[in-house]
Amino acid sequence: MLQEERLDSIFQYIKQKKFVTVEELSQKLEVSPMTIRRDLNNLCDQGRVERCHGGAQLPQNLIQEMAFDIKKGQNQPEKQKIAQKAMNMIKDYDTIYLDSGTTTFELAKLLCRCEKKVSVMTNDLNIAMILSDSEVELTIVGGNIQKSTKSIFGRASEQFLKEYRFSKIFLGGSSIDEQFNLFSPTYDKAYTKRVVLDIANRSYLLVDSSKFHKQSMCMVGNLSQFSG
Repeated sequence: MLQEERLDSIFQYIKQKKFVTVEELSQKLEVSPMTIRRDLNNLCDQGRVERCHGGAQLPQNLIQEMAFDIKKGQNQPEKQKIAQKAMNMIKDYDTIYLDSGTTTFELAKLLCRCEKKVSVMTNDLNIAMILSDSEVELTIVGGNIQKSTKSIFGRASEQFLKEYRFSKIFLGGSSIDEQFNLFSPTYDKAYTKRVVLDIANRSYLLVDSSKFHKQSMCMVGNLSQFSG
């Protein structure tokens, strides 16, 4: 394989995976780690990727929040397993907050079929719609709507949430860096998550492995702040 072909293959693979390690690329392309490092440096010089510890990722200005319908189909088996784990933590009479996202959406689908007596608040219109036909006691957060993700956020949401307390919250996130810091694409969304973290007895982060080794613009907090 010519160098230009290899560079293009590496770039397409990084576009698909968002983050890759030198070792992973070395095994996939059957070339030495030294060759991969040179290739990544070339791609870096072209502005097509960013080097980070142990590998490379797309430049941060290329990592954008995807629409709900696109995200919903990605890593769905993993999201369903995570949702089932989360469901096992829910008890009768829990007061629950479900953050916007496709993994929390999978948890909401399980809540529709459960017989536990719980109260749920959410800032996600998709979650609110499916729970509106269930036995769950449901409250929806007020505020601005991001139409692509059907999530609700903003100052009105933050003021609304500060009037409540939750026994358990289940949050999502767009990315987690090497120091296990959780990020969100916008300040408003990050701040809303921080507000909810402060008013929960127990907090759980629902993310699959594709969210790791990335960094969005606005930090929510560290994984050490979560109960699980």
